Amino acid sequence: MNNVILDATVFTSITACPRLTDYEFNRSLVRIDGKTNALECGSLVHIILEWFNKSLISGSSRSDAIINGFIAGKEYINGWNETNKYLKEDDEYMLNTPEKSGKIEKQELIGWQYVLDTMDQYFDFWKNDSWTVLAVEEVRSMVVYEDDDMRVMWKAKFDAICDTNQGFISMDHKTMRQRRNPLSLNNQFIGQCIILKSRNVVINKIGFQSSLKPEEKFIRSTISYSADRLAEWANDIVPFYARMYLAYNTADSWPANYSHCENKYGMCNFREVCESDRGMREEVLKVNFKTRKKWNL
Repeated sequence: MNNVILDATVFTSITACPRLTDYEFNRSLVRIDGKTNALECGSLVHIILEWFNKSLISGSSRSDAIINGFIAGKEYINGWNETNKYLKEDDEYMLNTPEKSGKIEKQELIGWQYVLDTMDQYFDFWKNDSWTVLAVEEVRSMVVYEDDDMRVMWKAKFDAICDTNQGFISMDHKTMRQRRNPLSLNNQFIGQCIILKSRNVVINKIGFQSSLKPEEKFIRSTISYSADRLAEWANDIVPFYARMYLAYNTADSWPANYSHCENKYGMCNFREVCESDRGMREEVLKVNFKTRKKWNL
């Protein structure tokens, strides 16, 4: 019996590019120069909301929980310090985001102060929120597929699990610079629904558009799935790619797939590696990447 453990990040990587999977998850490589500005701004929002909600769960008042959220956010901005209350030494910290928004080398960057101001608006907009947060940044897992040869366990990390007075539901925080509708064709959302035994997931949109009013950039959208779509994903799609993952591991061969080199966040981190000759790739990796702690939800 082959046991396969997957989460949305690893699974999406497998379907996109085996070589990317090898570099990111087998070898645990990350860029020395850190995340992009967009990803860092998203991380800042997640950290603020994580410690805001954890404070609420522990019994803090809403005003105190907001203060705690911003303290954690400032720790992420300022980097590791022994006086940190929330973030640890081996956590990731902000490297590529300036204080003020502006254009640097033809690239329009969001400043961390703008993100903090946006979160001030967010908390004011949702000041009468009636949903109760039950869990934050919680990892849950379950076996989603099993046959005579293979068992697949799916792991999911939930930004928040909420009681909406109409049942429990997953809430996933998404930051964005442009207005766009969330896509239901998403392994992360489907996996969360299956683990929670729910048909719905809520996308908590947080927009960074300065031209929009709060009601236009702070939106909670619900994505709904039919039982058949969830069953197809668990019984057909996941096992197919799980077998491919096993095959790559067995052969220790991780071929490149050049159809996913550019995505909504920009270019793949390993583009320059793949553009190098085979004999030079290890040197490019050595110069531009470092080993992080092993990927584990």
